[in-house]
Amino acid sequence: MKIALLMLTYASLHSIDELPPFYTHLFHGLNPSPEYMEHAAARFRAIGTADPLGAVTARQAAALEQRLNTDPNAEIKIYLASKHTPPFIDDAVRQMIADGVDQIYSFPTSPLYSRTGTAAYHFSVRKALAAAGADIPVIEINHWHKHPGVTEAISLRLRTALAWVSAANRPYTKVLFTAHSQPGLPKANMEFIQTFSELAESVADKANCSRWSLAYRSAGPPPQKWLSPDVLDIIEKVAHEGYKAVIVCDLLSLTENVEAIYDCKIDCQDKAAACGLEFVATEFLNDSADYIDALASLIRDRIQLNGAQ
Repeated sequence: MKIALLMLTYASLHSIDELPPFYTHLFHGLNPSPEYMEHAAARFRAIGTADPLGAVTARQAAALEQRLNTDPNAEIKIYLASKHTPPFIDDAVRQMIADGVDQIYSFPTSPLYSRTGTAAYHFSVRKALAAAGADIPVIEINHWHKHPGVTEAISLRLRTALAWVSAANRPYTKVLFTAHSQPGLPKANMEFIQTFSELAESVADKANCSRWSLAYRSAGPPPQKWLSPDVLDIIEKVAHEGYKAVIVCDLLSLTENVEAIYDCKIDCQDKAAACGLEFVATEFLNDSADYIDALASLIRDRIQLNGAQ
């Protein structure tokens, strides 16, 4: 049996020259102004590396494919697809059809379920298959936010951050779990809020952390409603409440990317400094061994469960 694991991500940039088509696609075919592109390129250049989202996701795929192919009776091939850069979902679906795969496991690489992220990715996969007239079973991998290997990997980074805070400030430290805000009111995002809360609680419990709260980042401009409170507002509130240090731990972007770097590290660190707070951000999981082992375990479990049905 040929099994395809389709890893779905937001974008995968390989060159600074790919920024214009990326933003044009992001803006639904509208070309960004030269001023906007200059600002965007400056942000990417400022991190001093190639875009980590594309590079790290490719390494994750290679490592997962190696770990998953231990059964000689089932070949598991990993395909990558992005929402805003090639290969797009349509491209990946056509390639899977050409390769003659028997089953597709659709795997958005964020642990939090959302209408605009997870659900939209799965819908695009099924739409592309229907357009191609292909009758290949699709199994969606959702709700893996409480997998013990994943929560342990995140909690390890949180414990490391907690230990890094100076001894004098450690008793007065607040942990802020963050995630990219979602458009709409809370009642339209209940599943996202639930998975966010459940993951935060699990990570905090494993890290023996009792002082924490939820906050959001990257909300869009009004008049569109977005989930709140904003993490920068909460940092200011934490300072007013008498805390001496703040730790930011993102639970949506487990793989490093430029937006999350700015939101969780640069902007939050600047805000914390302005409020007189010691600041630490937890590390991204990226392609670390413990995270890849956790992903391999949960994917293998889903494949075995489906095979048993």
